[in-house]
Amino acid sequence: MTNVTHACFRSRSGSAAICRGHLRVHMRWQCGRYHERISTVSRQKLPEDSELLVTAATMYYEHDASQQQIAERLGVSRPTVSRLLSRARDEGIVRIEIVPPGIDPALAPRLRERLGLRGVHVAPGRADEAEPGPVLAEPFGVALDDAGLASGDVILVSWGRAVHSLSLHVRRSYPGVIVAPAMGGNASDRPWFQPNEIVRTLARSLGAQPRFFHAPALVSASVYAALFSDAELRRSAELWDTAKVAVVGVGAWPKPDATYAATGFPVEDPALQSAAGDVAGWSFTIDGQLVPYSDDRKLLGASPDQLRRIPHVICLAGSATKARAAIGAARAGLISVLVTDATTARAIDGYLDSESAQADTPTPG
Repeated sequence: MTNVTHACFRSRSGSAAICRGHLRVHMRWQCGRYHERISTVSRQKLPEDSELLVTAATMYYEHDASQQQIAERLGVSRPTVSRLLSRARDEGIVRIEIVPPGIDPALAPRLRERLGLRGVHVAPGRADEAEPGPVLAEPFGVALDDAGLASGDVILVSWGRAVHSLSLHVRRSYPGVIVAPAMGGNASDRPWFQPNEIVRTLARSLGAQPRFFHAPALVSASVYAALFSDAELRRSAELWDTAKVAVVGVGAWPKPDATYAATGFPVEDPALQSAAGDVAGWSFTIDGQLVPYSDDRKLLGASPDQLRRIPHVICLAGSATKARAAIGAARAGLISVLVTDATTARAIDGYLDSESAQADTPTPG
């Protein structure tokens, strides 16, 4: 199943650049409804300032009059017109809704087929890479609803800006569902690198139950074995085998963000030079081959095989810079559902087109 969501944008104020042509029909209907209500209650004389609100709004939104022209027509100052228009919006006389351009309806199913995914959900517009939650929250909610969660089911979450941002903006109700980390934490002071913090926030946003995992993400082989001798950690890790959903971001390599190195991940490891991205701490090439670290440290988190067995691994990709990483994650089998914005979806589609074109080009000689 594929879904395309719609986005509402903030209303016009002052000189914000919104084309009134896109607003005119909506404004005419709103103002027309107001006039219709006036005629219906003709015995009740509207206050004079209400008539000014309607007149100012009609001239501005229907007839493209400037605020100065309206001021001259009504015999008031230009600041007064500005206040009248603001009141018209505040009181519901004018309601501004901008409908973004439609998304190619074939885009999501085409990406789903090309990437071999269970589902692709595309939000209109372009997400902010540092804060993609406001754009991706609604299509993510649809993807989560598609998973058919019931009380007792488990959602795993990885770290990353996208997952953290999403946890602040999504709103759903899943009482009895458990939200738990897909991996350990680290010493970074950035909230998006703290899975337990993301678990707490997402569980609150979903009305679910948080379950925490108090251990570092990267440890030596000897510490790895010792940690799993702890009964509480073993019980938490058992959720990695029973989860129905995992929510992950996708990191794009090479890593330009110095804060990533602060988490303890070996960003300078020569073995990672071929990496296109990472999901839940596991790095991979554009062809979907896993890239192991060159040292003996172990990642304390859901393994690639465990992720592949989870029915719904929902990947959040909120920037065109994530296109190659998202493709590699799909080919590695680490994700099954993609939630992205229209700009990123087109970048992924374009990259796949360029690969196909290169494959079709005859080799000289």
